[in-house]
Amino acid sequence: MTTQEESKNLEVISQYFSEYWGKANQDIVDKLCADDFVINYPMHGPRYGKEAAKKMMIEFKEAFPDNSFHAYQHPLIASGPYVVGRWIGGGTHTSVAFDDLAVGKLDKPNTGKKVCFSGTTIFTLRDGKIMDETGEEGASTALQNLGLVQQPNPGKEMAYLHEK
Repeated sequence: MTTQEESKNLEVISQYFSEYWGKANQDIVDKLCADDFVINYPMHGPRYGKEAAKKMMIEFKEAFPDNSFHAYQHPLIASGPYVVGRWIGGGTHTSVAFDDLAVGKLDKPNTGKKVCFSGTTIFTLRDGKIMDETGEEGASTALQNLGLVQQPNPGKEMAYLHEK
């Protein structure tokens, strides 16, 4: 049975995920995240504080204007102060050059390269605020999509079932 804390945490993360990742609404960070919020994905590295999290989304949305992420295959799962979710997302590089990657960069604007990848994120909340967002994204798939690392062997390409 879900506790009152878990229900509240699920609501917070549902709203955050829909607004921040689904709609690229950076303002939701001020509403739902703690002042010392940390967002950390290996492909981009850790960002400390609300302003750094907003800047990450602004830069991503600028380079990939159609970017969008949404829950994928499984519901959010809450346990105490933690919420875990699986997601899928991506976009098309149709604007500025982009170098916010651990490996390589898109040093020319508007390459037209499409990226689609999935991941799993663990959120930690305290008193109804998101303290930490740590994810493990399909970085190799994303980097392959962008042509920054070698493509997979034939027949080993990533495919997503039941895309939204």
